[in-house]
Amino acid sequence: MGLKTEIATAAPVQPAAKGMLRNITSRVKWGIGSVLVFLLSWEFVAALRLVDPQYISQPSHVVGAGIKLLVTGDFYYSAYISLVELVTGFILAVLVGVALGLLMGHYRIIGGLFDPMLMALYATPRMAMIPLFVIWFGVGMGSKIFVVFIGALFPVLINTITGIRQVDRILIRAARSYGATEWQLFTKVFLPGALPAILTGIRLGWGRGILGVVIGEMYVAMAGLGYMISTAGNAMQTDRLFFLILIVAGIGFLGTSAFQRLEQKLTPYREEQQGA
Repeated sequence: MGLKTEIATAAPVQPAAKGMLRNITSRVKWGIGSVLVFLLSWEFVAALRLVDPQYISQPSHVVGAGIKLLVTGDFYYSAYISLVELVTGFILAVLVGVALGLLMGHYRIIGGLFDPMLMALYATPRMAMIPLFVIWFGVGMGSKIFVVFIGALFPVLINTITGIRQVDRILIRAARSYGATEWQLFTKVFLPGALPAILTGIRLGWGRGILGVVIGEMYVAMAGLGYMISTAGNAMQTDRLFFLILIVAGIGFLGTSAFQRLEQKLTPYREEQQGA
């Protein structure tokens, strides 16, 4: 009887798993197909000179320019500089954004003190602040790290505050009724409850961080991917420019995908709720 029950319970799972696998395979096929169609269209439009190739280049020329860049040491050094600036500024933004967001979200007094200043800073264009950052930190890596930090900070901070304020008040009162300390409230109630919002903020902050490092290096730098993009654009080297843009886009895609997978792994109950 028990064996029959187990078989009956497990039987519907297989068609569901197969259906999910078919959906994933179908999405991958459509995605690859759309990319191939786009690349072929781009190649033929430029080859037939429907648009001047000087402005849009061709995929084959972009690959050739990329190979030339990859065999030189300048590209790897610039990529290393950009990654160090990006990762350093991003990690600082996550640490400060989560910590400050927890405090501002929970303590209304701290939120009231910091909110006007942070919102004014958030509304200020980053480009207008870069000269100030250069004065403070110089033309080296410090100014670009701070640009990344400021850009990535606000998505993490705002999402953390929102997540903290959306934690169920009943859970907070129940924890306090059992004698939970403030540290236990933060670690056992607020942080787990706000985790989905925090991870979303981290994922958004990664994109803002990449934008910050590229803009900072385009403005003032002697190395980095942003500097190479600016140099290629000024020299009208469209092939090289497209390749560098694709590299930056690839870094953004890989980071966003990794954080999305982390979010799915740490908060699997969200998918179950959405599926229900």
